[in-house]
This record gives sequence, C-alpha cells and structure tokens, in this order.
Amino acid sequence: MEKIIEVKDLTLTYENDDKPTLNSLNLDIERGEIVTVIGKSGCGKSTLLNTIAGYLEPTSGEVLLNGEPVSGPNWKLGVVFQNNALYPWLNVADNIGFGLKMRHFDKETIDKRVTTLLEQVQLTDKRKDYVFSLSGGMRQRVAIARALANQPQLVMFDESFGALDEFTRNDIHDVILGLWKSLNLTFFIITHDIDEAIKLGNRIMIMTPDKTSQLKVVQNPYFNINSDNIDSNYMKFKNSILKQII
Repeated sequence: MEKIIEVKDLTLTYENDDKPTLNSLNLDIERGEIVTVIGKSGCGKSTLLNTIAGYLEPTSGEVLLNGEPVSGPNWKLGVVFQNNALYPWLNVADNIGFGLKMRHFDKETIDKRVTTLLEQVQLTDKRKDYVFSLSGGMRQRVAIARALANQPQLVMFDESFGALDEFTRNDIHDVILGLWKSLNLTFFIITHDIDEAIKLGNRIMIMTPDKTSQLKVVQNPYFNINSDNIDSNYMKFKNSILKQII
C-alpha cells in the first residue's frame, strides 16, 4: 500500500502547558483507506487532525504528505469541520466552488466540477439555495462537497457528524461510504462515537488517556456493518475499544 501521510515522533505541547497533548506519536495513513480515531474529549484527537492538516506546528517530530513535510494548510489536505464553516452569503454552488475560485480555475472547470459533486452528494436541486436555508445534514453534504472540490489526497473530518440526529447521521455515513467506494478516496475521521468509528473505519486508532502510549491501532472486522448484523461478537469488540479509552 502507498503511504499518503506519515506521522513521525510527533510531539505537540501547547504554550503554557506542562505536559504535551501529543507525545512521540507515530502513524501512517495509506491511500484508499478510511481511518477512524476514537477517544475521550481532551485526549488530543482534534490536535492530531489540525497538526496533520498543517494548522498547528509540531513541537518536535514531523508530518509528511507523500514524503514531503507538511508546513502549513494545503489544498491536498481537505477538512470538514463540525460546524461546517460554510459561507452564509454564498449559495450552495458558490460555497462548493469557492476553493477552486481562489486557486484561479476557469469558470467552466468550476461549474463542471461543482455539478458533478452536487450529483454525488445528492443536492442537485439545491444548487442555487443559500446554505442558511438548508437542514444540518444538507449543510454537511455541502461541506463535504466543498472539501472534495480541490480533489485532495486526504479528507479529514473533525467530529463532523456529532451534531446531527441519528437518522441524518446514518444518511451521511452512507454518503461518505458511497463517495469512498466510487471515487477511491482516503478519509481520516475523528469521532467520539464508538459505533460510528466501527462502521466507518477500515482501521480504528484509539487515543488512550496514557500519554506514554497514546495511540493504539486496531484492524476492524466490522467495517460498514449493517445494524441488522450486530451480534454478541460485535458487542465484545466494541467493549474492548471502550475499555482502552476510559
């Protein structure tokens, strides 16, 4: 497998903190996989994502994208935030195409890519709507499409579905898995929901409270599981993850 991201001996200590939030952390993300990260609030999940995305500079260690150091935000690294961070003064199509416009793509290319993405996230009829008129689930679909517009090598989700109700969240899960399968994408998903981590992750990375052994990687036999197939073995697997978090 081809490594897209390599995190090497990554340590990050916030100013005025005595202890590091991330301590000598190592991980790889391979092309075409979905990695989910689960852990308690405050364990460093979002710090890890923001460091990989180039928003935070490591205290020591490094993050490599295709073998090159990540030194700041990069269009090759897309991020979908929990609050979606859409521009309320722009309509759906203009939100999706905003990054391409900033990169000076021509109008024909932008329109073509936006049209394709609207179809892929099932929002074709919302093209001219303003985002404040959309439901929470629709806004997250717009945010996903906007992140994909730049055709990044990795798309990261920072607890992006936590504010959605269960039914809407399940719909978004189906969108995520459909895009991953049809477009051969690579996703890195931060979540505080164990069932979500199991459903969406080829591999599950567990952020533990122990700062000396902060990241454990688990191969996931229940990736994309149907709720009808949840059995006692699934519950044992889920509980084994929970025990490592608490």
